[in-house]
Amino acid sequence: MRTVSVVIVTWNVEDVITPCLHSLHADAGDIDLDVVIVDNGSTDATVERIRAGFPGVRVFVNRSNAGFPVANNQALRIARGELVLFLNPDTEVGRGTLQACLDVLDRDPGAGMVGCRLVLEDGTTQFECARRDYRLRHLLLESLYLHMLFPRSRVCGDHLMSYWDHEGEREVEAISGAFMLVRREAVDRVGGLPAELFMYHEDLAFCLRVRRAGWRIRYTSAATVLHRWRGSSRRSSEALALLEGETKVRLVHEAEGRAAAAVARGVFAVRCVLRLGIAGAGALLPQRRALAERYPRVFDWRTHWLQLVWAVWPRAVVHRMPRADVRALAPAGGAGNG
Repeated sequence: MRTVSVVIVTWNVEDVITPCLHSLHADAGDIDLDVVIVDNGSTDATVERIRAGFPGVRVFVNRSNAGFPVANNQALRIARGELVLFLNPDTEVGRGTLQACLDVLDRDPGAGMVGCRLVLEDGTTQFECARRDYRLRHLLLESLYLHMLFPRSRVCGDHLMSYWDHEGEREVEAISGAFMLVRREAVDRVGGLPAELFMYHEDLAFCLRVRRAGWRIRYTSAATVLHRWRGSSRRSSEALALLEGETKVRLVHEAEGRAAAAVARGVFAVRCVLRLGIAGAGALLPQRRALAERYPRVFDWRTHWLQLVWAVWPRAVVHRMPRADVRALAPAGGAGNG
């Protein structure tokens, strides 16, 4: 029997964690699941629901939000499987998904990780499930929302490969952190998830490091997972929005070097100015409320302003940005169920 360690990080997800765990166990079949959950200081009933409904799951409760990658790496230290599944709590694993992904890895010994088709609640495919590395050209396209206006273009839709229906199986540059099945050897070789990132886009950096370590990344649409997107992040604070610029500049730096990262910082500042202009123009339109409800991020002028401040003068806002705090971690022998 093969052991798969399932690593889940929770934060105020009491409404989605139960169906996630039920779906996971329903799909296990002959697979030995070693489920390790690290809770990042939830203030709702997340931990209580896990402990009451799933006594075989090991749960570790941090005193506060230590950051998403740090919490994942915390769970990795006690995970015992030869394969590791990084799984978001706002997902439901489809029947046959785990075995289909294992089959992909069995067919390709050079593949270090595999992702599957993520389906949103409205039935559409979330294209983040198979995409390219994040590069400077993608930041340039985002500045004018060209990736949203022309998603089917091979140029404008390059990052998410949104010109492709995401059907079939192929090698890709990156998959989504919502569901990543990884060989333990590959995880250990790159040192786990990038702990320097508090959260957001850590999966892209991780995928790049896995590939640079000599492994391939596979994607298959034969396996599906329902993703209740932003089950955790929709509860996040304004402070987390400040991480976007810093994280994307880091991604460009890792993929293309220091010079590209310096240009990316300037591009991000220009992007913020352009988006402030768009948000301001939208506020003058008669249908501004409907537009704001449909495209909340586009017309969130306050976030654009704070991000501009970060790009021009980081010290003015850096104190508002969340950082990983190892002092918040539960002890290794902490409060587990199993």
